Amino acid sequence: MTSDLLLDMRDIRIDGFSDERWHPIIKGVNLQLRRGEVMGLIGESGAGKSTLGKAAMGYTQPGCKLTGGSILFDGMDLAAMSEAQKRPLWGTRIAYVAQSAAASFNPAHRLIEQTVEATNRAGLSPNGNPREDAVELYDALQLPNPSSIGARYPHQVSGGQLQRVMTAMAMSPRPDLIIFDEPTTALDVTTQVEVLASMRKIVEEFNTAAIYITHDLAVVAQMADVIKVLRYGEEVEEAETRKMLTAPEMPYTKSLWSVRGLEKPEETSDDLILEVKGVDAAYGVVKVLHDVSITMPRGKTVAVVGESGSGKSTTARLSFIWALRVVPVMRACLNCFR
Repeated sequence: MTSDLLLDMRDIRIDGFSDERWHPIIKGVNLQLRRGEVMGLIGESGAGKSTLGKAAMGYTQPGCKLTGGSILFDGMDLAAMSEAQKRPLWGTRIAYVAQSAAASFNPAHRLIEQTVEATNRAGLSPNGNPREDAVELYDALQLPNPSSIGARYPHQVSGGQLQRVMTAMAMSPRPDLIIFDEPTTALDVTTQVEVLASMRKIVEEFNTAAIYITHDLAVVAQMADVIKVLRYGEEVEEAETRKMLTAPEMPYTKSLWSVRGLEKPEETSDDLILEVKGVDAAYGVVKVLHDVSITMPRGKTVAVVGESGSGKSTTARLSFIWALRVVPVMRACLNCFR
């Protein structure tokens, strides 16, 4: 980690519009980030983590506006620049990895084409061959069959794999700053550990500054050099990761570190609303489900658990399709849209 200050956000204030008036969302937060440094932004839902992370790009989502403060990125004040001036930076020098990868890909184009799009447009390939570089990134992020997975379409990979492809897409032009907005939420625990290690390795290798947004303490402990805690749009506490995890100062921060037990599940009911038996499924000639069965009692929740690529999302989709076949009310609702 170098001492070069890349991002300097001072007294950031952002308002959001609801109930016919503007409300403060971010209330005078400061954030400084150096090249090669990873800052973890944590806090409960609604704390302002994603809003502050996007502001680091000089961006506010619809319904929000920057009302105060400065955002100095490599000496440029993003808060004072027009969108036309900032657009050449987005996707090249500043990259963003969203929480929902599925909503960020075009289903009509292959993964490799979307991975190298920004790099091709800006002419930023480090070795002159964006596709070869993309395969190297796929391999670094531990995607299966890195040389061929790019030929697939988004619906042909698991949610966890798609999340890693999005990370490769963001890293392809070698940005100075990358914002990770809970990118491992869709991953199982074992894959998450491997992907986090890969992300950390890539960030260190390219001396990239990163903001990692999460509510998961185990994740931030692996990724971050520094942790900033937010609550209700205000900064609660900031410290180096080791100090924050071992000796937090503020009561609210201490409360985040507490571990809650799980209650014993209740007995299941014999009143089934859905039952799927012996389902097989394949994408083309590649079989992905083998004799899968699910029983869903009325009023209960069934959790489908497994590693990335194990078939969880495919099972859920097929269960929904099966429900449309056997539940008349759902079928009637579907007919309303025809």
